[in-house]
Amino acid sequence: MPYLSARNLTFILPVCLCLTVLLAENHAQDNPVAGNKRVEEVFKSFGGKGVMSDGSDPTPPLESLKSFDVKEGMTVDLIAHEPEVSQPLFLTWDSRGRMWVLQYRQYQYPAGLKVVRFDQYLRAVFDKIPEPPPKGVKGLDKVTVHEDTDGDGIYDTSKDVITGLNIASSVQVGNGGIWVLNPPYLLFYPDANGDDIPDGDPEVHLSGFGIQDTHSISNSLLWGPDGWLYAANGSTTAGVVSSEVTKGVEFQGQCIWRYHPVTKVFEIYAEGGGNTFSLDIDSKGRVFSGTNGGNTRGYYYPQGSYADKNWGKHGPLTNPYAFGYFTHMGFEGDGRRFAQAFLIYEGGLFPQDYNGDIIAPNSLHNIVWHSERIPQGSTYRTVDHTNLLESSDRWFRPVYNGVGPDGSVYIADWSDTRLSHVSPVDDWHKESGRIYRVRPTDSSPNYQLGDLHQKTAEELITLLEHSNKWVRRRAMLELGWRADSSVVEQLIAKVNEKSSLESLWALNLMGELDSDLCQKWLQHPDEHIRRWVVRLIGDGTLKNIDSKVYEALAVVAANEPQVQVRSQLASTAKRIDAEFALPVVTQLLHHEQDLTDPHMPLMLWWAVEAHAEDFAEIEKTFSNPEVWSLELTQTAITTRLMQRYAAAGTPEDLQHCARLVEIAPDDKSRELLLIGLNKAFQGRTVPPLPVSLEKALADYLDSLGNDGIVLALRQGKPEAVPPAIKALKDTNSDLGLRMELARAFGEVKAPEVVSTLVSLATGRSTNEPAFQRVAIQSLANYDDPGIAANLIGSFQSRISAEHNLRTTACRTLASRKDWAMKLVDYVNSWQMKAEDVPADVIQQLRSYDDPELISAVEKAFGKPVEISKAEKAEEINRLLSMLAESAGDSAKGEVHFKKKCANCHKLFGQGETIGPPLDGYERGNPKFWLPAMVEPSLEIREGYQSYIAVTLDGRVITGMVAAQDPQTVTIRTADNRKIILAREDLEIFKAMEKSLMPEDVLKDLSDEDIRNLLAYLSQGARRK
Repeated sequence: MPYLSARNLTFILPVCLCLTVLLAENHAQDNPVAGNKRVEEVFKSFGGKGVMSDGSDPTPPLESLKSFDVKEGMTVDLIAHEPEVSQPLFLTWDSRGRMWVLQYRQYQYPAGLKVVRFDQYLRAVFDKIPEPPPKGVKGLDKVTVHEDTDGDGIYDTSKDVITGLNIASSVQVGNGGIWVLNPPYLLFYPDANGDDIPDGDPEVHLSGFGIQDTHSISNSLLWGPDGWLYAANGSTTAGVVSSEVTKGVEFQGQCIWRYHPVTKVFEIYAEGGGNTFSLDIDSKGRVFSGTNGGNTRGYYYPQGSYADKNWGKHGPLTNPYAFGYFTHMGFEGDGRRFAQAFLIYEGGLFPQDYNGDIIAPNSLHNIVWHSERIPQGSTYRTVDHTNLLESSDRWFRPVYNGVGPDGSVYIADWSDTRLSHVSPVDDWHKESGRIYRVRPTDSSPNYQLGDLHQKTAEELITLLEHSNKWVRRRAMLELGWRADSSVVEQLIAKVNEKSSLESLWALNLMGELDSDLCQKWLQHPDEHIRRWVVRLIGDGTLKNIDSKVYEALAVVAANEPQVQVRSQLASTAKRIDAEFALPVVTQLLHHEQDLTDPHMPLMLWWAVEAHAEDFAEIEKTFSNPEVWSLELTQTAITTRLMQRYAAAGTPEDLQHCARLVEIAPDDKSRELLLIGLNKAFQGRTVPPLPVSLEKALADYLDSLGNDGIVLALRQGKPEAVPPAIKALKDTNSDLGLRMELARAFGEVKAPEVVSTLVSLATGRSTNEPAFQRVAIQSLANYDDPGIAANLIGSFQSRISAEHNLRTTACRTLASRKDWAMKLVDYVNSWQMKAEDVPADVIQQLRSYDDPELISAVEKAFGKPVEISKAEKAEEINRLLSMLAESAGDSAKGEVHFKKKCANCHKLFGQGETIGPPLDGYERGNPKFWLPAMVEPSLEIREGYQSYIAVTLDGRVITGMVAAQDPQTVTIRTADNRKIILAREDLEIFKAMEKSLMPEDVLKDLSDEDIRNLLAYLSQGARRK
């Protein structure tokens, strides 16, 4: 269609504006996406939060252009606007220099879906998963292409290429077609002749991306220099992603992921960050993104790294043994939120002092920042320069920026007064949107290189030295996709003589990087060539790589002078086999200069942890006493390694712990190991330990417990309380001592410690989960009305589901009636899923006899299972008949055992010892198992009777009696803690009529699941 440019603009949209208002009002009244009355009520009653629509009309495009205050020497041009463009979210350019625009017009709800539930963050649960195009309901999102047909540097025509998309976030063109990221799918539209008309229906290459929160979906699709497609995922959507080759990769929240279109491998490249809705890969192949947080310009992501998250809201990391994380890049300058969009300028058009700097639009404050990027060890910090531009127009909402083929910076302006997603009402202004270009005032940008796809190989090789990174990378991709073997020697020469990364990348895409070249270039004088050869060796896409290459990595690691190469060596060590990886790590541990690097200690730990399952290689590495003596080992590895095996907690892992203590060459190393062991079990059940390990741990704990301040505190000496609180707060004090003090404060009454325990429990004054768990448990000892509010208030942040923090908090909250009501209200207000509350907590909540609480508990979790004896007998007989029909799958049954039984019962060495062990029972007899599952209170084994204790200050504890004497009663709780209660402090202490084992243990299991569970329980036993 003809393109309405700034030169011939007429802006007449009153009819459209009226229609928008009417549509928004009608939407609010009818709630077409509400799937039930409760959701409809949310639409009516939820007040928007943050920057909402002010109801004004859009600023006309030319007027908006006048609103910019631009940095001296720079100029802003209006490149595109409504009606051709509305709600532009993403821009990219093809090999012809044409601009592709993803217009996110369907936002904020997918077409054809209804919301059946919102959570506390306004994340939606939909009634179904949308089908990929062309199936299902068509949405309003579309991809358009914009072209400069007369070579004057202005895009003068545009056309729709793909329409009917439904929550699509980004697009890339290349390698035979058009790639569209349309969560939950990554789609490929074949277009072999490049005529912008897909050759057929799209192919689904990836599926499973979350759409719970459409302002935080997977986004920013980008070709990496290694030929993978990279993208970001936002913070409040989760995924279970599968490709033809890779199945079921689960993650919660923000990450950078990548997909190889040829091998069809999908993987998480790095995890964590802010609400990541941007992505850039600089000219050296390093990965960055912006963020929705303040006091930074974004994140730098080494391969395989983990960064911070809002743990309560965004969920845990995929690796429970990360035991640490990176934070955003440090900065100096404007700390306001947020640098969501992000690029690193390397376009060759701006003045030289812009090269390598960050350009970061801030849609909240209608500005675009310019920040210098400065190395800080292996990562970066930034310093702000004068803003690139500012706008007085509140409709200016820059949501994307990128460098075009002409070297200019292009900015996609969402163009709306509303910015916040925190409202269920879809009143976004659907008809407005602009694209601006920023250029030096004295320049006339004009892409003149034509279609790179039609260039000869020789011409493309020449373009690998172009001043614009976009041109270099696009030429490299075209060369790599073409796989013209006739230019291999030229490319090798360019790597040798000119340190050309683009030539190296092209050789990789062509499949021409072999063992000989890798070994040679591992010694290349250019650090970036070395770093990328190390990287490609670990990526697993090179062919015919022999063991000598992997062995050579350790030689490089021993002498590598550049820290980013050492960082990549750690990343690669995480990915290759342990026999080659651990020698690399051993050499890296000798680089003591990395002790103070912001990233290296954790990079080294993650490399070791990746191979923890191969204990034979771990033992081989740590059989060398020198390894233990290295400062990086002592600082970054020893304690974490012990904590990792202890946290896994299987009998085999605990034997590994014992072996590490055995081979540790000195007292200091053994102490570091025992610190890790202690951290793993703080606030958690201690499983049966190997004898030698049990003694070592007991001796260590005795040394902590016998510390003078701890003894004085436990003896009830009032003068011990102030110094104990001071030590508890002191971050320089021994962590083991501080945790022992926190535990002691849970045994004595010292109300003045509550604020300190709350600060620890909520993660405000510690980032150590073990310490948090102890503080959370000890708070149950104090009848302070503010405790519950503080704990629940941190469920959305640092009391996360990870490391049993939220589970521990639920148990503490269930211990007092008023706190229990607050927890149940939290569940009933859709702020926490009922299924996330542990079964033993639900049982304890049901133990209260307060009518209001009983009603709230039944609303949250349903009424207690009440089945007549006749019905139970009938169900038992039905299950017996079902089991007789066919055998189950014991491997699948193990999963159900771990979920349903192992929290209380031990079998085959797995599980806890709260309830009776299951090994000695008639395991082959279904007539034994089923009555115990269907009616657990029918016969309670001697010694496993449940009791309820209520203290004079209202604390409720349920569990089994572990010990008692005339003065005290010791209760063993559902999480296997022993709580000593003075009889004089008890108001009620009595046996409970019902077993703590829930009667609905089989409720969520299908007949097939039950058959598999019984197969596991009875394996190895004689069937009866």
